[in-house]
Amino acid sequence: MRKIVCSLALLFSLASVFAETKQAGISIDSRKTFQHVTGFGGFSPSPTWSYWLGNTEMDKLFGKGEDQLGLNILRTYIGNSKSSWSAGVANVKRAKMHGAFVFGSPWSPPASWKSNNSDSNGGELLTTRYKDWAVFLNDYAEYMKQQGTSIDAVSIQNEPDWKASYQSCIWTGEKLANFLKNYGNLIQCKVIAPEAIHFTRNMHEPILNDPAACEQLDIMGGHFYGWDGSSYPLAAQKGKEVWMTEYLINERQENDKKDINWKDDGFLFAKSINDAMLANMSAWVHYSLKRYYGCIGDGMYGTVNNQITKRGYILSHFAKYVSGSTRISHALTDASGKLSSSAYLSQTGDSVIVMVINSGADSYSTALTLPFYTKGGRQIVTTETENMVKTAITCDEETYETSVEVQPYSVNTFIYVKSSERTDIAPEETGSSIFTDEFDVAGASCIPPGWCSYSEEGLRSAGSYSLGPRIMSFSPEGKMAYAFYFRSGNNGTGYVSYGSEQNYRLPLAPGKYTLSFSIAGWKATPSVTAIIQKTRGKLTEQVYTPTAIVSANGSSARITETNDESLSFEITEQSNYILKWQLEKTNGGFNEALLGNVRLVCHDEQTGIDIPVLSGNSTDDVLYDLSGRKISKSAVPGVYIKNGRKVFIGK
Repeated sequence: MRKIVCSLALLFSLASVFAETKQAGISIDSRKTFQHVTGFGGFSPSPTWSYWLGNTEMDKLFGKGEDQLGLNILRTYIGNSKSSWSAGVANVKRAKMHGAFVFGSPWSPPASWKSNNSDSNGGELLTTRYKDWAVFLNDYAEYMKQQGTSIDAVSIQNEPDWKASYQSCIWTGEKLANFLKNYGNLIQCKVIAPEAIHFTRNMHEPILNDPAACEQLDIMGGHFYGWDGSSYPLAAQKGKEVWMTEYLINERQENDKKDINWKDDGFLFAKSINDAMLANMSAWVHYSLKRYYGCIGDGMYGTVNNQITKRGYILSHFAKYVSGSTRISHALTDASGKLSSSAYLSQTGDSVIVMVINSGADSYSTALTLPFYTKGGRQIVTTETENMVKTAITCDEETYETSVEVQPYSVNTFIYVKSSERTDIAPEETGSSIFTDEFDVAGASCIPPGWCSYSEEGLRSAGSYSLGPRIMSFSPEGKMAYAFYFRSGNNGTGYVSYGSEQNYRLPLAPGKYTLSFSIAGWKATPSVTAIIQKTRGKLTEQVYTPTAIVSANGSSARITETNDESLSFEITEQSNYILKWQLEKTNGGFNEALLGNVRLVCHDEQTGIDIPVLSGNSTDDVLYDLSGRKISKSAVPGVYIKNGRKVFIGK
């Protein structure tokens, strides 16, 4: 297949004529999907703030027209006095008129409900007022209904881990979990939590790891102040979307008179949004919609009052073209390191959207490899002098390999429409497993769902550093980034297993399977026996003796060697099965080992394809995401697995 160069009518600035043209490439694979992208938006405060929004501004922000930004998420301020709620009604109504998702965040409960009797300077909500607070938040949603509009969700607390001098309230993750477990059912709309200041894990993990609290949570939200760039697979494993619900980038102080700068501020803003998408977040919500650092200017630092800013246009690239899509796999090749990108499958599955951000002074001739054939599409570009300029892309003939020009200092959206399928790509992913160990989602003191550790003393609980078991992380990763530490008993056998718990059975159909895994000894080289058994009765087993030993502290060690093993077996009877790794006690005392990189596949002898195995009960009505995790709520549009095969679920 020869590469077809599609023509793209673009006008370059004089400066770009003299810039060097560099080479880059992006290869897109729609077979591997990530998160559903709900949308993009920002915060509208009450008239207490000077940068209040009227209907004209709201239409610019949430309208879908040419001179409008197409945002679809509005965050509102929940005042701690019900008399203040009327101030937000107009903005909520206007946003809902444009089809936006609206959620409210409180800064503080009423002062008399708090430990410091103040709505400022932190303080905690009195436990005797937990029920009152749940009713208060629900009353906010009910109030909006009475005004002829609606709120889709409420947050429990804005930045519960930040003692601010302004309105604030301090919570721990455990207290938020207890609140949700005991009183979350009183809130009759969706619930967002914890909205921690920088996605602190100890704020959301207690909620996600408590089944009763997790059931009351709909969206895991957090802010980007000090965010470390992590994704949060535990939230996905629990069926929760992750939203970035506030970020204020480059706020100026009185002694900093520098105007907003496109080449610095603009690309810091664009990269923040793109980084959130690459970290599997489903929404990105800016702080104030109207401000010199917002989507509409307020007249300060070179912005024009009520005029759309460059940041507004950047956010619009994502809001108009990425909202409702599903992020898909892409590989960026760029030796300069100046480009950042992401790729998405449209809601209807007939187009791909490619975001390309160029923060450098050079042009790039960028080769695109698409997952289907196309005859063209369009590009939308924003530069220092242009705002969302649309240009048609037409190809001389149908192709899946094309090339586009990326201007210096530009934000680009490329949309390609499928004309026909590629026949050289297998419809199913091959050589990969959907059953995975999930050790990265639990945290050091937790055990992933479905896994157990036993010895003659009985079931071992997580987080005990004297007995284990526990998940260890290794940095830098080496051969294993995460491993399950387990040990024998003091007087006999110990083991770790998957599939023995009632809610996490592993149903396997007749066929040939391979279980692969990595093991390492902890301070010694004990024998580990891998066992496949039915709920009752052993199927097969194999003894492995690791040569690799890890003796350093688990929080700082790097596993440079492992024994990468596999156990092949055949099942002749449909049943539930258990995977088990067993350690025997030796004369010198108990033994210890590390287990990781667990995968399980079934071999289809007719096609030669390794079919990934689902963990959990599989019925005609059960959907799984592409990590093999059961979808606990109604599926959003996207690609899922049903009966062991990929399906697209539309509206």
